[in-house]
Formats: sequence, C-alpha cells, structure tokens
Amino acid sequence: MNETAERIVDLAELAIATKGYSAFSFREIAAHLDIKSASVHYHFPTKAHLGLAVAERYRARYEVALQQIAREQISPINALDVLVNIYRQQISGSERMTVCMMLAAEINQLPREIQLEMRAFYQLNITWLQALIQRQHPQLNVGAASIRARQIFALLQGAMMGAKTQKDEDYFEHAIQAVSILLNQ
Repeated sequence: MNETAERIVDLAELAIATKGYSAFSFREIAAHLDIKSASVHYHFPTKAHLGLAVAERYRARYEVALQQIAREQISPINALDVLVNIYRQQISGSERMTVCMMLAAEINQLPREIQLEMRAFYQLNITWLQALIQRQHPQLNVGAASIRARQIFALLQGAMMGAKTQKDEDYFEHAIQAVSILLNQ
C-alpha cells in the first residue's frame, strides 16, 4: 500500500471509530487530504473496499500482538495480563470507540466482506484465548475451553465499551477482575 492509500485507510479507521462505517464518506476523507474524491476511489473503488482494508489492517495488528504474546512463552495468567493491558491502553488512549466495536454495532448493515472480516477478528481472539485456557487447564475439553474463551472475550469487549461509554476507566478495572476468575476456574 502506498503512502496515500495508507493515509486514506488511517482516516477511514478514525472515521469508523469515531462515528461508524455508515457515517463516513469518501468526500470528507478527500477533503481532509486536500485531494479529489476520485483520488480516493482510485485507491479504493468502493466504500466496501476501503472498509475492508480498515478491518483487515485492524485484525492484522491484533494478530501480530497475539503472536508476540505467544512467542514470549509466558504463563497463561501473564499472557492474559498482557492482553488486558492492550485493552487498557485503548481505553486510556482515547474516548472514541474501537473499529471492532463500531463495526460490530453495524454488522447487519455492512457489506458481506467486512462482516466476514469481523467474524475472523472475533474468531482470532476466541481461538487465541481458547489455546490459552487449554494451556492453563490441559484436562478441559475443547467445548468448555471455547465457551470460557468466548466469556473472556465478551467480558473484555464489554468492559472496554462500558468504560468508554461511562468515561470511567475504573469501570474497566472492576469488570476485568472476573477475567482471571474465568481463566482459573
């Protein structure tokens, strides 16, 4: 991706996280970059192409972060703490929601490609958490580990959304206390 395309994706990501997929336009991205709307269309023929580029990059970043945690070969509890810190940084870094939250809120109105990318993002996180749980509890069957992984992921997502909505970082801190309980059950 060239520099202009990268800047377009940056602005689209900001727009999605700030006001959602449905509410941003090529025209406003072009105006922000002081280029014509046709130039945005040159790099991304449709809004679906641009939205997909944002969602793919967002998932790829998380995948790299999860792979890095796995490479560190730390205990499951410490690995989960590192993941929680990623969420914590997103809360303290800005009042805007995350791309994942905003796209999830609009899932039924999104183009199919973006819906699939969002499902892949969720599955990436759940699969990683499931492996973590199975490392912590090798005797646990796959189904039970999958349920617990979904519970932890839902808790992290909900805690982050609640903290951002309430503008209260303590909301997140109180909610995530249940994360280690779920891992250690």
